[in-house]
Amino acid sequence: MLIYTINRILHLIPILFILTIIVFSFVHLLPGDVIDTMVGDEEAEDPETRALLTKEYGLDQPIYVQYGVWLGKVLQGDFGRSILTRRSVSDELFSVFPATIYLAITGTILSFLIAVPLGALAAVNRNSLIDYFVQLGSISGISIPEYMFAILCILLFSLHLGWLPSSGYVDPFENFSRSLYYIALPALVVGFRHAAHTTRLTRSSILDEINKDYVITARSLGFSENRIIFKYTLRNAMIPTLTVSGMQLANALGGTVVIETVFAWPGVGYEIYLSIISRDFPIVQGGMLMLGTIVVIMNLIVDLLYRALNPTVQLG
Repeated sequence: MLIYTINRILHLIPILFILTIIVFSFVHLLPGDVIDTMVGDEEAEDPETRALLTKEYGLDQPIYVQYGVWLGKVLQGDFGRSILTRRSVSDELFSVFPATIYLAITGTILSFLIAVPLGALAAVNRNSLIDYFVQLGSISGISIPEYMFAILCILLFSLHLGWLPSSGYVDPFENFSRSLYYIALPALVVGFRHAAHTTRLTRSSILDEINKDYVITARSLGFSENRIIFKYTLRNAMIPTLTVSGMQLANALGGTVVIETVFAWPGVGYEIYLSIISRDFPIVQGGMLMLGTIVVIMNLIVDLLYRALNPTVQLG
């Protein structure tokens, strides 16, 4: 186990290195001039001003030199400073990161609470109307784009029914009950999307377990079907479901840009969106690198936890 863990950690190094190249290249491919963003159109026309800023930020160097300088600072924990606010990029991102964590965890928990009962219900009532209805809902959740489902939820629950707000944020440590009111709609969108995948997986896992020897033995001993499903089969079927839920949490942390933008949720994703609009490139670079690194590390943790959940797995 120790050797496997060390190998997996070593494999992260080239992945993270490639991630830095992608993030750096993506920002430099964005349209617009960073000098224009810094000083405005009028001052940007002054050749002396442009030359001074170009030299100050190293923009007169070849692209590979700029990447090397940037990577060296990143390895020291220096992501630069925001062009607009002049604050440290790390301070800017970590100030909004709790909102992203809150949304990701709440959405993942909600998806688990939705998916496990529905998946078990569909498996117990296989090939019935209930099973068909659950599968139809799962396929719909997978097929509908997140932004479209988010807009539909806003139209229904905010504009038409007036039950939930379409935007806003309250720190759960300041007022937890009030924070649930504002996070309900974004978490529902995140949870529904993930629940669509998890429901199908739970159903398939339970159906696989139903045909195993220990279930046949339990039936021969006269145990009820509900006891077999919910006490024995469901527990074993939860191993792949828990693994996928961990990966979904990683994806929720790393893929929040769309949802946070639609709901104006003040997290890292929304910060990246605003920075792209305002051409605040250091924030964009730092935010993308942060979210990408989180996804990579979370996938590693899930991979290692799978062995803890299922000791029979052979590690390669």
